[in-house]
Amino acid sequence: MGRFLNVGIIQMPVSREVEENLTHIEESIDAMMRGYHKPELIVGVEGIAGGRPETIPGPMTEIFSAIAKKHHIYLIPGTISEKSDELPEGIVYNSAPIFNPEGELLNVYRKMAPWRPVERRTMPGKEYVVFDIPEKETKIGVQICYDMNFPEISRNEALMGAEVLVKLTMDPDELFKINKPLHFARALENQAYFVSTNAVGMYGGNHMYGNSMVVGPEGNTIWEAGATASVATITLDLDVVTRCRQYGTLFMDHYLQHLKEFAFPMPFAENWHKAPLFKSLEAAPANIAEYERQVLAAGVGNITAENGF
Repeated sequence: MGRFLNVGIIQMPVSREVEENLTHIEESIDAMMRGYHKPELIVGVEGIAGGRPETIPGPMTEIFSAIAKKHHIYLIPGTISEKSDELPEGIVYNSAPIFNPEGELLNVYRKMAPWRPVERRTMPGKEYVVFDIPEKETKIGVQICYDMNFPEISRNEALMGAEVLVKLTMDPDELFKINKPLHFARALENQAYFVSTNAVGMYGGNHMYGNSMVVGPEGNTIWEAGATASVATITLDLDVVTRCRQYGTLFMDHYLQHLKEFAFPMPFAENWHKAPLFKSLEAAPANIAEYERQVLAAGVGNITAENGF
């Protein structure tokens, strides 16, 4: 008998009203679990706390714990602005709690690459998170939005044994075309499934494009949503990952095996600041004011500059 994992995806609008988000998630999960094609792992989107800081564990995670236990599922409900005593006042993590079918908080992934300057008050996480689903003899790697744009994150999770890479997102329309090819690259180069969720509708001054998707380890689209709220349950054949990694993608390209064989040197892995590139490359803007000054110097946004931020 093969190894199959049913992954449920909740593509939803995100409101500043947290209770609206919680209701949408709970009702979506209830509806999915009434169907005949039931998910075993359910994944939501980024930003479900509406920017309201919460502790983990805390009142919100208690709600999700109860949902996971009620339906006996693994659950990554979305991301929370996590406040912590270890952080300065006003600074948070962008965090994804992970629950097992007993409702236990398995782990928390904290976004390693905050999308600055928007997430200027978000502290980067420092730990990769890969969790086990022992019933399927598999491991799941977790990441959030902009994390995907840094191949090091997906690669390290794959090296930790992840067969499925899950990314929770809140991406605006402007990034649709530029980000879509990266989903295929991350899946192919790591010979893993890549499960990406995204919000829909307006949030602040941006419209989220949706198009949540599942890419297979051979770079093929397994499923893709549209631009409206939806739910879906997708069955992943985990033995395809085993086959690709053992015998090569399409029985040809042995990416991970050759990574070990070639052992490429990485002289700047622990000393990024010493790379010659950064001797001439200016730092990225850390906040909105710095961003405005930088783009104005490049001749962008000068018509509306007097309005300010």
